[in-house]
Amino acid sequence: MGEAGLKPDIEVGVTTEAFAINEIYERFVGRESTATGTIVMHHGRVKTPGKVVPDFSRVSLDALVDNVNEALKTIAQDATWKFHLHQILILHRLGSIGPGDDVLLVICSSMTRKESFAACAWIVDEIKKEKIIALRELS
Repeated sequence: MGEAGLKPDIEVGVTTEAFAINEIYERFVGRESTATGTIVMHHGRVKTPGKVVPDFSRVSLDALVDNVNEALKTIAQDATWKFHLHQILILHRLGSIGPGDDVLLVICSSMTRKESFAACAWIVDEIKKEKIIALRELS
């Protein structure tokens, strides 16, 4: 836990399978202490219409780096220190998925809501730069 003087708890991962958001969130909360004042979650889904192919049938999420987990961990580590986080989880889908499917889950905790909201937004923005994972709409 990232309380005063302690190392923040970081969990990152990629999967080709759908993830159970409720179970992941419950496990995350179960690791919190009374020092945490706010937990913020971003649950990203594939939306329509598409940006490039308005009426796409699927999107392809492809790794752009050899080790996606390490790249996500670097983002998480930067966020924990920049925003004084207690805990962070980043889970990203890879492969072919359809409209409405889950694509990204980011959960951040900290002492204050300002830090948690800012961290969550910053992490999503870093991931959406598409330097780690590319999203292609397929017709």
